[in-house]
Amino acid sequence: VAGEGAEDASGAAAQGAGTGAVGGSAGTGAGAEGHGPGGGGAGASPTVKVAGDIDSARDYPRASRDLRIGHAVVIDLSVGPDGRVHACRVSRPSPDPDADRITCALATQRFRFRPARDASGRAVGALYRWQQRWFVN
Repeated sequence: VAGEGAEDASGAAAQGAGTGAVGGSAGTGAGAEGHGPGGGGAGASPTVKVAGDIDSARDYPRASRDLRIGHAVVIDLSVGPDGRVHACRVSRPSPDPDADRITCALATQRFRFRPARDASGRAVGALYRWQQRWFVN
């Protein structure tokens, strides 16, 4: 729904520097020819995990193992155009803060990705969500 006012201030402009969803833009939206970090638009491809796992009980301190049984932690990984993790943030913690910290550290060290690509085929940074499940009873 178009807003009121001049077309360049109400979302009807053909181009702009904002986060609009159509037309060329320099913002983070899915513009047809945007140059922002977003991966939207036709021909774009998502980030794909290609290597690395966290699957060994040896990776975690034995003292807090019981806190993790049956739980999971969800982390958001900032993946760069080089396919490596540049940052990690816990978005849904487990009952064990040490396990959450270790999960971020191991994902950053071990995980490798085929980076997202924009509509022009250029590798771009993107966010990748990962859920680490803990030991099952």
